[in-house]
Amino acid sequence: MPTPEIPQFFSDPLVAAGLMALAAQAGYYALYWFLGDRAHRERAMEGFERVLVSGVIFGVALILVNLSLWGLNTYLSVAGVRLPDNSAIQVLNQTKSWQDFGGNVQTALNIAAWTYQRYVGASWDILAGYMASVVGTGILPWTSPISMAIMNGLAYIVTAATTILISAAVYGVAAAMAYGWPAFLSIGAVLTTYERTRNLGAWLLAVSVVAPVVLAAGADVLKSLVDPDKLPDIRTATPTGAVPLIQAMVLLGFIGLTLGVVTYAASRIFDHAGASLSLE
Repeated sequence: MPTPEIPQFFSDPLVAAGLMALAAQAGYYALYWFLGDRAHRERAMEGFERVLVSGVIFGVALILVNLSLWGLNTYLSVAGVRLPDNSAIQVLNQTKSWQDFGGNVQTALNIAAWTYQRYVGASWDILAGYMASVVGTGILPWTSPISMAIMNGLAYIVTAATTILISAAVYGVAAAMAYGWPAFLSIGAVLTTYERTRNLGAWLLAVSVVAPVVLAAGADVLKSLVDPDKLPDIRTATPTGAVPLIQAMVLLGFIGLTLGVVTYAASRIFDHAGASLSLE
């Protein structure tokens, strides 16, 4: 007997996560309805209204994700930034319908995580070369002045490379964690309808809406402006040759600033929306 195929409607990670969260919420209140008395049934009716509100907030969050992607593409077009076909944002732009949107976001986040990992590797190579030069020239007494010269003269290289190492590693981990954004999005939509968990739900929604687009766009723009394979090593770390390294450090800082500011703004929007729609 052939195994029945799972409909594409349910195979999409975003739809599946949303339906599971709403079904769990609805099932909880269904128990109140069938097993409780009249007071419990009244509570169940309020709960079913919450399920409806959760579905509306879930849909609004999806609209905001698409609006942010549209705004990003508009900005890139106006700014004249051209991204390669295999970039994270181009993967998102290949979305034909809502059924493959969730999967494309996860693919884009994988690309972004790999891009950040390349910057981690490049910065680590710079630091490893620096440490080898300092230690290697500092072993012998008559070469110790060279070691001190390298240590003092390339201090700015160490600062930039260390900043890139930490920032890129954090963003790479964040991109990997954001792979589960469909679950965060659906759970946040449910939690926002309750007074006690509204703030947590608002933050989950904000991170789910903002983080995928910002992390993917940040990785693409950073790679298009500063190729990780062309970062200077310890031998070419002259004041002029270190410019790409400084640019990468500044751009990574800007990604973090954008992520923090926009996430906070989105969380306030969802928090106020949850307060307005709260039934308690």
